[in-house]
Amino acid sequence: MIPLAKTSEHFSSNRSATVPSGLARVFSVLVQVFAMFLPHPAKRFLLRSALGWSIGKDTKIGCSIILCAQVRIGENCQIGHFNLFRDLQTLEIGNETKVCNLNHFMASKHRGWPDGFAIGGNSQITSRHFFDCSGGIRIGHGCLIGGRDSQFWTHFFISHDGVSRIEWRELTIADRCYVCARTTLVYCKIPSDCVVGAGAVVTKDFSKEGIGLLLAGNPATIKKRYALPPIATRYDVPDLNEYDGAHLS
Repeated sequence: MIPLAKTSEHFSSNRSATVPSGLARVFSVLVQVFAMFLPHPAKRFLLRSALGWSIGKDTKIGCSIILCAQVRIGENCQIGHFNLFRDLQTLEIGNETKVCNLNHFMASKHRGWPDGFAIGGNSQITSRHFFDCSGGIRIGHGCLIGGRDSQFWTHFFISHDGVSRIEWRELTIADRCYVCARTTLVYCKIPSDCVVGAGAVVTKDFSKEGIGLLLAGNPATIKKRYALPPIATRYDVPDLNEYDGAHLS
């Protein structure tokens, strides 16, 4: 039987607000649609004052819809067009992070679940990815979710002793990681300075395997260990010259 994670302390500490529903949901959508036609300084002012969002200076939000209980977006961030953040309790985006286009972030319908998404500063999510935020997704600083069509899952079906239910586990990606195209990450833990190869299916906790790993295959295993500098910075990334995302061995 798969051991279940405890409640995510990161997302459970702030649950004073509720996800917009009913008239509040309609009001939120109307405000955001109206804001799409405004210049960015006026848009930031409207979203802060009307919806109570925390938005840093010079942040730009395109034609996207955010239906979350709490929204905290850092400075100089960019959120592109046609992204949907649906029913999250918490959305946190660090400074100078970019979310491109057509990404879908969804939450559960279960009360008491984390339903949160957090990504650190100087990170980037390209286009057309799917994030199941039911159990909480945390992505560190200096990360790149690259390519397209990757999926991140945090809930699963379990049947034990004649009882069937849906449970959740948190998914974490530490600092300075690169996730290639069309990967599937299932409530896993990835340590710092790792590369997840294209098409990989990651289902394990690799947080105790050290840092600087190349994870690839289905199911994903450690294909290589990168030699990293003694003190890593956000400018130190794994050497990808030998890896084109297609050859896994």
